Amino acid sequence: MRRGCWSRRGDSNPRPTVYETVALPLSYAGIGLAPQVSHGRADSGPHGPRGRASYRVGMYRVTLWTADSELPPAIAGALAPAGFQLQTAAPSEGGDPDPAAAPDVLLLDWRDGAPAARPPEFEAWPDSLRIALLRPEQLAALDPAHDLEDFITAPVREAELVARIQLVLWRHGRAVARNSLAAGDLVVDLSNYQVFESGKTISLTYKEFELLRFLMTHAQQVFTREVLLNRVWGYNYYGGSRTVDVHIRRIRSKLEASGHRYIETVRNVGYRFSLPLR
Repeated sequence: MRRGCWSRRGDSNPRPTVYETVALPLSYAGIGLAPQVSHGRADSGPHGPRGRASYRVGMYRVTLWTADSELPPAIAGALAPAGFQLQTAAPSEGGDPDPAAAPDVLLLDWRDGAPAARPPEFEAWPDSLRIALLRPEQLAALDPAHDLEDFITAPVREAELVARIQLVLWRHGRAVARNSLAAGDLVVDLSNYQVFESGKTISLTYKEFELLRFLMTHAQQVFTREVLLNRVWGYNYYGGSRTVDVHIRRIRSKLEASGHRYIETVRNVGYRFSLPLR
């Protein structure tokens, strides 16, 4: 069977619809990913070492669009220790890409050739940054009209994959994962799950911390309640949007007692972290 970006059965505009979160561990067999030295165990969180479930709440979302079932676990193994959450878009027919599922980075498996038609994800996710996975012999045919931010050649090395994703995010003014975030008098220590406001330690629950971290790493961008539920609580969470309101209210009560304002309500839309990172 041809391994490509999607299956074609007479449809000139097929649409992948299956989205799945990839868990660890990984296997390198037969998928063209060069093995690297292990990065070790992930940082510890407030409830002990972060296990497989913790990777479902990533600071940045990377969607791997591929028909190769062996590639996603290997990519997850490269990205998860660097703080990236991976999901897959499996080629299939019917349905449109969900705008709420838009990733920060769209990693396109084009090892079997670039698509003839513009992928529907390009229209549904216009703000997603696109990186193509190519074979070396394909580089001569690479066309600027493909509208890519970058490309990487197979076999993929972990360090290069992470570095290219981080560089693309940096080029577009998006904060790259690091050990701390700071804005105004607020400092968030990502390694130790600690928050400081005006020099005082602020105690947050795990979800409050993850919500604050997400908003800060996308500073000054507005997110609806539905998107925040999706990105922080995950696809399998069935609670209502009031969950977001409750957590925002609790975060504000803890952070803004000194009079500083960090999280802004955008009426009839949602929330944003109002200060730029420093």
